Amino acid sequence: MSKRERKKEIPEFCVNLGKRIRTLRADKDLSIEEIAFKAGIDAQNLRKYELGKQEMKVSMLKRIAEAFGITTSELLSFDK
Repeated sequence: MSKRERKKEIPEFCVNLGKRIRTLRADKDLSIEEIAFKAGIDAQNLRKYELGKQEMKVSMLKRIAEAFGITTSELLSFDK
């Protein structure tokens, strides 16, 4: 089994959530560094979330929502 085959596939939900975070950030004209700082996380990790390359824990989701000044439910509302 190659290294590529062993890599865990990221669920589509996580990819869509990353797109939602990126869209919110762009709409609010905020940099990755600004949101990462507000959320207390590394900007590189936030970039991985946005690109759908890394899954996030619920606690991280909550911190990112708080950094945007919205609820977790609002962050998860993809239809807006």
